[in-house]
Amino acid sequence: MKKNNLSRVILGILVFLSIIWAPWWLTWSLAIIFLFYFSLYYEIFAWGIIYDALYGISLSEYWNVSYIFSIASIVLFIISFIIKKKLIIYEA
Repeated sequence: MKKNNLSRVILGILVFLSIIWAPWWLTWSLAIIFLFYFSLYYEIFAWGIIYDALYGISLSEYWNVSYIFSIASIVLFIISFIIKKKLIIYEA
């Protein structure tokens, strides 16, 4: 197993454990950090779906949509993809 794959698995387990036991802001902070650490962090889609499956409820503030974290993970992925194209450190 490559070093990059091993780190993805270990950090994926860390995020999964933080979904279960950590506050929401710590979990999403880790996800955002990993979005910029890895070139393409597709796991964030799974984390959004798992988070909605465990804790998702319809909120009237968000137009009674019950998939807030899934939508947020898609938006964060797109934003990080755009930002990474603009940054110099991701060019090489």
